[in-house]
Amino acid sequence: MEPVKSVSLYHRLPNGRYEYCVPQGIYIKGTKFVLRLYEAGHRSWHPLPEGISYAEADRMASEKKLSLFGPPIAENHQPTVKAAPVPGKTRLRDVVDAYIDKLFADENLVRKTIMGKQFELKRWLSLCPKTHFEELTREDLIAFRNYLKAEDYEKWTINSNLMSIVTCLKQSPLTKAAYKPLLETKDWMEIPDSEPDPYSLEEVLALQAMATAFVRLLIRFFVSTGCRDMEVAHVEWSDINWIQKTVRIQAKPKWNWKPKTKAGTRTIPVPDGLLADLKILKATSTNSLIFPAARGGVEYHFLRIIQELAEKAGVTGAKLHRFRDTFITDKIQDGVDLNTVRVWIGHKNFDTLKLYAQALRNKDQRAREAANRQDRYTLTAVAAD
Repeated sequence: MEPVKSVSLYHRLPNGRYEYCVPQGIYIKGTKFVLRLYEAGHRSWHPLPEGISYAEADRMASEKKLSLFGPPIAENHQPTVKAAPVPGKTRLRDVVDAYIDKLFADENLVRKTIMGKQFELKRWLSLCPKTHFEELTREDLIAFRNYLKAEDYEKWTINSNLMSIVTCLKQSPLTKAAYKPLLETKDWMEIPDSEPDPYSLEEVLALQAMATAFVRLLIRFFVSTGCRDMEVAHVEWSDINWIQKTVRIQAKPKWNWKPKTKAGTRTIPVPDGLLADLKILKATSTNSLIFPAARGGVEYHFLRIIQELAEKAGVTGAKLHRFRDTFITDKIQDGVDLNTVRVWIGHKNFDTLKLYAQALRNKDQRAREAANRQDRYTLTAVAAD
């Protein structure tokens, strides 16, 4: 058998698939880490002990590499000497560096997002056979796409990586003027539209039944405003207008955070009952954030909190976005016009809302009655066995 060629650290997703671990990733308590060994043209998966942290899993991966391949070649720690520039050509590494520098300078994205893009681009550079922008071809990007497919990345992740590359080439100060489209429409991964997956009333109540009073308020806030997780994490008491009974979603420079898009800055009505209970919470709160972490800062683990509750409550497929689905579905069912719903959820267009509207039409009582009318074409009822 051929020797092991590589050892990589992955974690197991709820759907049973594996995802490559990255240093900037967020791994909740209970994440199941596995080592992927590549040998003889095949992958094999080796689960690591349950309950360990990412740091421990990463250390174990390093120890496995050391046992198989020996210590890495020592570096001389000399300053990296850049290759001499080639007249008329632009190094891809310089293109990426200039683009990342521009993102930091523009301050339009939070640091975590920029670091994520930098990671994707650096990985691409490490696999790209070309050194200069002028040499880059469509086939090079397709080869990278195929590599990600072979590594079992999700389709949306592959498209996200490709979009990061294309955007970099289009917007980097070094290539902006010379960029011409490389990929064709057919080169992107085709991702079918998925139907909304709102929680049922029973599921939301079951989650609350297992929660503390504070987390019950958190769940009600999610389902009553349709906000994204980081919007809820950064909402402050000063964002609530107690007279107009609204909450304002807006940038928080002191936390180095802002909504995903311009449309994300918006005002959302808050139900009277939730508002009354929030006022009671405010009386004992010593934090500017409404839903802070236990130590007082921004809470980044809402998903873990909800998934732990879901396990106790017997609710399957628990996701934060399902609260957003619930909010949108409720508003459309209540007859709120789509443009108003679009503004409340912070979307720029109606494309997503059309999916919700269509899904509701398919489940509408009138649709059920219309389907049942087709039974009139039956000559006789089928006898029971």
